[in-house]
Amino acid sequence: MPPPLYCVTDATVPATTTALLAAACAARGVRFEEVDVGRFDPCEEVELRAGDLLFRPAVSYAAVRVEQALFAESVATFYASGDALCFDGAAAPLLFARRGLPIPRTVTLLRNDRAQQRRAVELLGGLPLVVKVPGGEGGVGVMLLESWASLVSVLDHLFATGRTPQLMTYVPEAIHWRVVVIGERAVAAYRNHPYPDDFRSGPSSDPADYEVPTPSPLTALAVAATRAIRREFAGVDILAHASGRLYLLEANFPCYFPQAQVVGGIDVAGAMLAHLLEKSERLREPR
Repeated sequence: MPPPLYCVTDATVPATTTALLAAACAARGVRFEEVDVGRFDPCEEVELRAGDLLFRPAVSYAAVRVEQALFAESVATFYASGDALCFDGAAAPLLFARRGLPIPRTVTLLRNDRAQQRRAVELLGGLPLVVKVPGGEGGVGVMLLESWASLVSVLDHLFATGRTPQLMTYVPEAIHWRVVVIGERAVAAYRNHPYPDDFRSGPSSDPADYEVPTPSPLTALAVAATRAIRREFAGVDILAHASGRLYLLEANFPCYFPQAQVVGGIDVAGAMLAHLLEKSERLREPR
């Protein structure tokens, strides 16, 4: 009998996410155990068995702590190693740059210093620039600033509210791709189209925009980004410029994988479960 999947959820996890994971488990005879963060008792000792499967689609601080409480080296997860569970996602852009992955030029501002801000704008090639506040979803916290006056007023607000903004070079005339990576391969890719009257983009509702990609520079970059954040599953955002250049924006774990499955018809949940089951078998092999 295959091992169960323990799924760490809370009220923020879309019902579609858990439904697709539960259906994938049912199709393979895997017991689906939902771990509700709101009902988890940290005073009770919970120990998963060797080879059990563990995944956290929830993104809250409490959900991360529940996952860490359940984790063991003998449990199959999407982490490349045990200490990857404690990886600081905010450090990802620096890690990408040090690995030579192509990202838009980025400067993280640590204080509200006008002289430093002018130097950063010059270093990044001038205005317009993108200001990003890490931690948002769906483009929230990503702003396009086209004048010095608008830039400094936004930075004043961000620093006053305790945020650490990033300035990034603006890449116009580019297609925004989301590539879903599992293990060492891209299992789905789709275009994100610009919202009306906005520079930001969102996922397409046209099934024709979704594909199971063949190996390419785009998929190779997505796999490299996933490997850099020490994960075996991620939704990777990449800009493909008209010149042919690629710019890595971010690698998200967890990510909203149902988009590719519900609209594009690609069985991402099944591929996720297959990966965890294969890893579980390796973990249970005699050593």
